Amino acid sequence: MHNLDREQKLELLRLLEEKARRSHLYRYRTYFDTRYEWQKKFISLSSKYSQVALIAANRVGKTDTATYIDAIHAIGDYPDGWGGYKFDHAPLIWCLGYSGEKIRDLLQTPLLGRKTDDGWEGGLIPGDLIVDTEPMTGTPNAVRSAYIRHKSGRLSKIQFWSYSQGQHALMGDSVDWFHIDEEPKDETIYPQVLTRTATGDKGRGGRGILTFTPENGRTELVIGFMDNPSAAQTCMNVGWDDAPHLSDKVKEDLLSSFPPHQRDMRTKGIPMLGHGRIYDFSEDTITCDPFPIPPHWMVIDGMDFGWDHPQAHMQLVIDNDNETYYVTRAWKASQTSPAEAWSSVKSWALKVPTAWPQDGLQTEKGSGLQQKQYYHEAGFQMLHESAQWPDGSRSVEAGLFELYDLMKLGKFKVFRGLRDWFDEFNYYHRDEKGRIAKTRDDLLDATRYAYMMRRYAKRYGDINKPKEKKTPAPIRPIARRT
Repeated sequence: MHNLDREQKLELLRLLEEKARRSHLYRYRTYFDTRYEWQKKFISLSSKYSQVALIAANRVGKTDTATYIDAIHAIGDYPDGWGGYKFDHAPLIWCLGYSGEKIRDLLQTPLLGRKTDDGWEGGLIPGDLIVDTEPMTGTPNAVRSAYIRHKSGRLSKIQFWSYSQGQHALMGDSVDWFHIDEEPKDETIYPQVLTRTATGDKGRGGRGILTFTPENGRTELVIGFMDNPSAAQTCMNVGWDDAPHLSDKVKEDLLSSFPPHQRDMRTKGIPMLGHGRIYDFSEDTITCDPFPIPPHWMVIDGMDFGWDHPQAHMQLVIDNDNETYYVTRAWKASQTSPAEAWSSVKSWALKVPTAWPQDGLQTEKGSGLQQKQYYHEAGFQMLHESAQWPDGSRSVEAGLFELYDLMKLGKFKVFRGLRDWFDEFNYYHRDEKGRIAKTRDDLLDATRYAYMMRRYAKRYGDINKPKEKKTPAPIRPIARRT
């Protein structure tokens, strides 16, 4: 360097600056090598599944990951080690978000950058590959469509859509790839997007990704991906522990700014329901590891009738010494007869008093039998009266308040692994008018019935205690007179 004259040094400086410029301009080429392992895994899932959801915490890099995937598909220059799906043609890509402004700031800008006098600059897609754009009406500086020069020589097309346009705007095209950023509240949006992919990718069927923090709780979309995925669906859950770029100081500052009932959702990507939740606690607050039940503790079961919606059965164990309650068993199923239910819970429900709701008094027209009678005949030890407080009232709110206070005091615990119970716990909420939403509440209702009737609980050690066989007294011989 010291042997160079001034002009040579300036030329070297210009070359270094140009190298840095090109390195930044074409940074998509080295982007893959810098991704976290979870990001590479997420990419690879798209090769096996056509619908992949990233249900993640805030600030972990979910949108950054997704827009990188979008960019690579649009360009067609797949890096070494890419395990995800590859298109063999220039695809039509849909990127969807809440509004024009959100789309512009969170999707368009990372992909295209910003429009300058010299063209598009700063996005993952190099400006010299952005052939043309069409504006989005109603949103300043927003793009409706972008045409990208694909490695094949043809043009990829990226279209940006907002949920506010409604499902009717999502018509006509055969989509190869979609990216849904943040979960739409309109439940018609996602099915409509899937419809557009039916003939995508040259008739093979399009595919895509969803990336969002589950702010809307356990919606049908979330439940579908997490609990009941189809053969075409899978999901990943990513939290702060998967994001090394977040320092402990940043995590601490962010955590303190979140309301307590939102912290699991914001930091772990666990679906929660914000202020509408009835039990606004983390699962960890009430979870305990299973343990053998002491024989002097008390036990009672609770049930909720159902056919189309699940019938539910649970067991409540009571430590009277410490005034603490434990949910130790939980089971529910739809379209299941009393006899089938009994065979499933008999191992822990045999001889245990069972609390039940008032609709058990309803009489079947054909048989003339009350609903509770069918369960009694199946084997359940049904209590003599429906669930009610000692004064004969049946207030729901009283039960909710008491259980809430017990949870808050650490006096109500649930055995780890009772996933169905916890799923309802996370979902249980009030609607916009303050009414309890009567969906996915079967096990929680059964729990409340058992708590209301706890005065009829039975000593745990007496449940399966064998009856003592009494040996008859020996017959005394009758004295005979001689």
